[in-house]
Amino acid sequence: MDWVDRMNKAIDYIEEHLTEEISEKEINNITACSFSMFQGSFTQITGVSLSEYLRRRKLTCAAYELQNTDEKVIDISLKYGYNSADAFTVAFKRLHGVTPTEARFSGVTLTFYCRIRFSLKIEGVDKMDYTTIERSSFKVIGIRRTTPYGGGTWAIVKSDGSNEKIKEISGIFYDLGLCFGFGDDGSNDYMCGIEWDKEDIEGLDTYQYPSVTWLKFEANGSITGQTLGGVWKRIHEEFLPQSKYKLSGLPTIEKYVKWDDADDMCIVEIWLPVALK
Repeated sequence: MDWVDRMNKAIDYIEEHLTEEISEKEINNITACSFSMFQGSFTQITGVSLSEYLRRRKLTCAAYELQNTDEKVIDISLKYGYNSADAFTVAFKRLHGVTPTEARFSGVTLTFYCRIRFSLKIEGVDKMDYTTIERSSFKVIGIRRTTPYGGGTWAIVKSDGSNEKIKEISGIFYDLGLCFGFGDDGSNDYMCGIEWDKEDIEGLDTYQYPSVTWLKFEANGSITGQTLGGVWKRIHEEFLPQSKYKLSGLPTIEKYVKWDDADDMCIVEIWLPVALK
């Protein structure tokens, strides 16, 4: 079974269990990777978190049942994981623009989100340059936080003086971003750091990488043009499914060589710790 088949099998499982708790273990078995890696790949490819996809699909199905069955609103809300009719009403109105009761009226406009299906498009016309690097163990120190959105940890270190403090200590600003994974709610476990070969520093988090094979890609272009996100998308949609490599499960690294908002220009190296399939 190839990568695309596994991703679609995982979506099949999710769709069949929209009214139940999703089993991380079952997703692991289907995709042959950790649940956090599946979440990360899902978000990079689709542009939405897994939790947001689940929310949209549940509320889409709930709208259908409101219009086509006589089930009570409270029963439908409980069926799709909402503990109260009030919580369900708030979520439903945020997506559809009307309350569950109003959704039963004729002529009401509702929002529909289809199930996702992954496929390999005819791609590969544009080349993807990468470098394979064998690295021995090394250490990263910095600030590790779980924030509600991607980039949240960078916002913290740039606003609370942490970036200036690390430069005083090391001579450089934080230039590495380690992604440990995504939570069910779309939150991002992320660390802003620098490579460090000295003693640990009190108050800073530490992560030790083992010896591992790395693949290095480069995102070079416009910030507002989503250059970085575009390279990540191609890695997950094109490179990993068709190459002989798979992610090892260690946190990936973004090395920020240049990030200039004024000139709308970025140069970011993407480092993937990998193993052979």
